[in-house]
Amino acid sequence: MKKNYLESKVKTYGLRTLKTILLPIIMYAVLCIIAPENFFKWSTFVMLITQTIPYLAIGWAMVFGMSVGLFDFSVGATMILSGLIGVYFSQRYGLPGFVIACMVSSFVLTAITGLVYSILKIPSIITGFAALLVYESFGVILSKNMVNTINPAYLILGKKPYIYGVILIMFAIVYIVFNHTKFGYQIKAIGGDEHTAKSMGINTTKLKLLTYIVGGLFLGIATILMVSSDGTIQPKDNMTSMAKCFTPMMGVMIGMYLSSTNIIIGTFIGELCITMV
Repeated sequence: MKKNYLESKVKTYGLRTLKTILLPIIMYAVLCIIAPENFFKWSTFVMLITQTIPYLAIGWAMVFGMSVGLFDFSVGATMILSGLIGVYFSQRYGLPGFVIACMVSSFVLTAITGLVYSILKIPSIITGFAALLVYESFGVILSKNMVNTINPAYLILGKKPYIYGVILIMFAIVYIVFNHTKFGYQIKAIGGDEHTAKSMGINTTKLKLLTYIVGGLFLGIATILMVSSDGTIQPKDNMTSMAKCFTPMMGVMIGMYLSSTNIIIGTFIGELCITMV
């Protein structure tokens, strides 16, 4: 009886996942019919996947916070400042300096944002806007005191085939953390009903801070891919860095809406569909 129940659950989940995966396939098929000269090419399909990857990495970094109701609009400014710091260290320590500096600076900046949110207990949107303005200012100041160029040899992680390897490794880690750890289960509990989660003994303040920190680590990977794909990083001001988080955020929202499948897979579907249109 138990075996039949498990088989039924697996079958149902598999069918729901298949239906979700069919969404971008159908969209791409429609585009191929409308404009076959542009889309009915293997090179075009590969280009779409490659262009989706940086946004997907940002989306996966944001999925932890968004799952518990946090909306951090400082993500773009954090990436730009982290990218500038990475470029600065790449000029002294090469590729390892670039990678480590992007990871560490992203971790530190998101941790600061999370601490401000946790200590002051102000809405995440307001915290994000405040952090955005501060990080943008630091980015502009830093860019004026450095040579904003990076050796093309250090951009290898954003080029084929290495970018595919990086995103696959990131997918595996994000998927496991979100779906098969105590941290991930508690995120889902808070996202479902925060009051119930509190009554179960979950420290929601601490967990939300952890979503900033864990998301910051993955945002470091996203920063590496973004800089490596674009080949450069430029400072932003007047809140224009906020544009970098809109597309990934929309992809995560689509992933959350596609409740028939896992949000991590759903985010990929969402980002891919947005890139197509």
